[in-house]
Amino acid sequence: MGTSQWYYVKDGTQRGPIDETDLSRLIQHGALPPETPVFQDGLGGDWTAANTTGVFPLNAIAAPAAQPRPSRMLVWSMATALVALLITGVLLFNQQETKSQEALAEQEQKLFLLTQELASNTEVLGKHQNELDNTKNTTDLLDVENAQLKAQIDALTSDLNRASGDLEALQTTAKDRQAQFAATSTLYAQSKNQLKILETQANAQAEENKQLNAQVLTLRNNPGAANAQLRAAQLRAALTALNTANHKVDLLTRKLAQAGSTTPGTPATPPVVSHPTPATPTAVTPPTPAAVKPPVLAAANTSVGAVVTVDAQHGFAVINIGTKHGVKKNDTFIVRSKATGRYVGTLRISNSMKEVAAADLGPLPIQNLTPGDTLHPVVP
Repeated sequence: MGTSQWYYVKDGTQRGPIDETDLSRLIQHGALPPETPVFQDGLGGDWTAANTTGVFPLNAIAAPAAQPRPSRMLVWSMATALVALLITGVLLFNQQETKSQEALAEQEQKLFLLTQELASNTEVLGKHQNELDNTKNTTDLLDVENAQLKAQIDALTSDLNRASGDLEALQTTAKDRQAQFAATSTLYAQSKNQLKILETQANAQAEENKQLNAQVLTLRNNPGAANAQLRAAQLRAALTALNTANHKVDLLTRKLAQAGSTTPGTPATPPVVSHPTPATPTAVTPPTPAAVKPPVLAAANTSVGAVVTVDAQHGFAVINIGTKHGVKKNDTFIVRSKATGRYVGTLRISNSMKEVAAADLGPLPIQNLTPGDTLHPVVP
């Protein structure tokens, strides 16, 4: 017999499932009639009489013949044994129940501990969730800061590109000014040579004027001359020569003034020459430039910036303040030495950018200016 599951009908009620072996025993011992309707689980089909399936017995086994009735002693003995067995079973059941209760209590204790552990883990999980939320918020803030930093980097890059373009323009301007300075220096040397020649000519003409004046005085103060007409003619000739000499002196004086005006950084003021009759012109001396005096510092005398680089080749310096700090073209600053604090000179701004500015050195001696020298405002 197999162990398939079957359903059967008894007293009009469907029962099962039941093992095939157990169902065969019930039919075999007469607990169920052989024609009991049966149905096998999972095979489909209709209800079928058990004795037609070829699986269950066709007929029940006949009941055994009546046995002789046991004696009273045997019955009491069996009853006693049954009671003892029952008592033993009850004791065993109680013992088993006690063990079960102990096991149940132990399981309950374990369950309680697991519950506490679960609560603790839930609390830790909540903390971790809060930390995760905080981390996400921090990440979002970092993303915003990164975006801001990227925008600042882009702006700085743009400023740097513009500064590079401005620097190239400054370098071009510096080269042009260097060429202009070279041309001016050449013109200055030529003017200086011309000035010396004119000074020599003026001195010679002045000496000639002196002689002519002496001659005129001699002719005027000599009334005993034999021929008055001859004396008058000589006097007229001397006066004519004197006027011509004075005219030459005026011309040389104007040329000296023009030559002096071409000297770089030297204001030229034409000298005033008078021609009294008789006059002895003095030698013309080229004008001497006045000594440079430092501008007046502001009352606070505080530093507003510093020199960053000095380009001796192209004649300009770069300072660490620009339009962002209110610096504009043609502004003037006093420069003091970073080592001694003494006055070095003044710088005039030629080009101002956002963060830095450039200044032409002008008359400032290049060897006196060094990076780190401080800048100070000038009293308006």
